[in-house]
Amino acid sequence: MSIREKAEELGEVIVESSEYDDLKAAEEEMQADEAAQEILQEFQSKQKTAQMAQMNGQGVTEDMQQEIQGLQAKMQQNEKIKGYMEAQQEFNGVMEQVNEVISNAIQGQQQPQQG
Repeated sequence: MSIREKAEELGEVIVESSEYDDLKAAEEEMQADEAAQEILQEFQSKQKTAQMAQMNGQGVTEDMQQEIQGLQAKMQQNEKIKGYMEAQQEFNGVMEQVNEVISNAIQGQQQPQQG
């Protein structure tokens, strides 16, 4: 079996995982929630404004930082966004494990079996 075929097989297994299912379900719930979408759009807009200011050699103002922090707090208070972020962390943990196993295999190190 080629490396590409093994990678495709791994991709299929990942897509079939409960962590992936949870992530997709949480994403759909978050996207269906108007309040969540408003918070996310405002956060992205403020973040983009801050990035543009930095790219133009201007510092991020204290007000801008406070607005971004306030929006981050709102994001944590919104159950749909919070659920998505938690599901994303779980999925990222799976992907980190996959990367670690692959890296260890390349380096010739044995990985302890995990269930």
